[in-house]
Amino acid sequence: MSETVLLRIGGRTRPAAGEATYEAVSPVTGQGFTRIAQAGEEDVEAAVSAAAAAFEAHLQETAFTRAAWCHRIADVIESRMAELGRLLSLEHGKPLAQAEAEVMLSAQGFRLAAEEAKRLTGETIPVQDQNKLVLTTRKPRGVFAAITPFNFPVNIPVEYLGPLLACGNAVVWRPAPSTAAVAGALYDCVEAADVPPGLINLVTGTDVGPARTLVSHPKVVGVCFTGSSRTGAEIAELAAGKTQLMELGGNGPIVVLPDADLERTAAAVASSAFMNSGQSCSAAGRVIVAGSVAAELEERLVEQARREIVGSPFDPATTMGPVHSRGVADTMARHVADAGSRGARVVFGGAALPDRPTPLYWQPTVLTDVRADTAVMREETFGPIAPIHRVDDDIDAIVGVANTGVHGLSSAVFGQDLDRTLSVAGRLRVGQVTINDTSNYWELHLPFGGAPGRASGQGRLGGRHAAETVTELQSISISLTSPWR
Repeated sequence: MSETVLLRIGGRTRPAAGEATYEAVSPVTGQGFTRIAQAGEEDVEAAVSAAAAAFEAHLQETAFTRAAWCHRIADVIESRMAELGRLLSLEHGKPLAQAEAEVMLSAQGFRLAAEEAKRLTGETIPVQDQNKLVLTTRKPRGVFAAITPFNFPVNIPVEYLGPLLACGNAVVWRPAPSTAAVAGALYDCVEAADVPPGLINLVTGTDVGPARTLVSHPKVVGVCFTGSSRTGAEIAELAAGKTQLMELGGNGPIVVLPDADLERTAAAVASSAFMNSGQSCSAAGRVIVAGSVAAELEERLVEQARREIVGSPFDPATTMGPVHSRGVADTMARHVADAGSRGARVVFGGAALPDRPTPLYWQPTVLTDVRADTAVMREETFGPIAPIHRVDDDIDAIVGVANTGVHGLSSAVFGQDLDRTLSVAGRLRVGQVTINDTSNYWELHLPFGGAPGRASGQGRLGGRHAAETVTELQSISISLTSPWR
């Protein structure tokens, strides 16, 4: 077992104040591989104070200086790709090739943030008073809390840390407890890049109390969070009045119209459902299919599921590793059982594979004849499942079913009539829609977030959209005594 992953506060590596730790257990082997510091209230207070002091100390740094920090972090990440990838696979469970791709994407995220910060401009505004020149500028807001999930534990933090650092803020980062070891390794890249101490601080732990203290702390001006809708609602209440950038749960409606190219559709839906063992907020939560093509799509999805190779993430042949936690596995089992009790059929998978190191090696699962009132249609499974719900070949009916439920994050629409497909896409109450491709499609600079009035968050990640959220627009009116036009 390797040495304990410690807290990083104000540039110091230190144990938790009470010296408590917890064990990190791999979903791949079921065995512990390190220990993680268990931060308490005192540690959170120290981290916030360190962040506040660092923010004030570096408030006058230029965007170009901050961009250079981010590029240096990216350089270090790229140089440590193999090391980070192996740790990510061990701790999370995703195949090594996917882990390495995530690490490289995180480096790109820091580079994107660096360049967006240099392009974050203000404007001059025409006014009635001829003796005034009015301009706007963007300023950093202050200390942020960033709370990040387990499913992409290297890249998702960078979606916040990059813009926060590049735009002049300071941050206290609390990663998911079950992926805190790779979080520590990512922080080591920040330290190796000579970023000024205190601008990014890392506090780890399983206790909810310190996390609540962090988001409600009076010195914290904003909260960045990716996670479940329920936890997001609790954080939003605790952080009332603060800037909030939240990407919450999804149960994406995948809409298959009667004229869809079913070969292309099946491949994309399978990718949406099974990539990262289904542990993606933009995964194929509900597959809503026109009745005339449902049977054929079902057959093709089963073919796709058979091609998935579930195994050790360190085996090059593996395409799908174990799910990350007992919680995900339990939700899979509950959703399959509930759907079956209401008439659905398991046409592939439906259970964990036996004789594996842990009970987390779930088969990719395809359900058919799934009713609208089942748990899998109403809740986010966050596992490798494709539930097929048939609807009559009526566009209004299909859109109506797709817009049910509380989530509104991502969707995909499949069809060959572009006019009709675009019409359906525009009527879906989600933040982003992909046409004729996986609902997981995204690039780092694209806006990503939930639709208003839904339980999928607020604000937008991605490029300038995140940069604008973590900065404050200030108007400056200048009184002039001499003509200047």
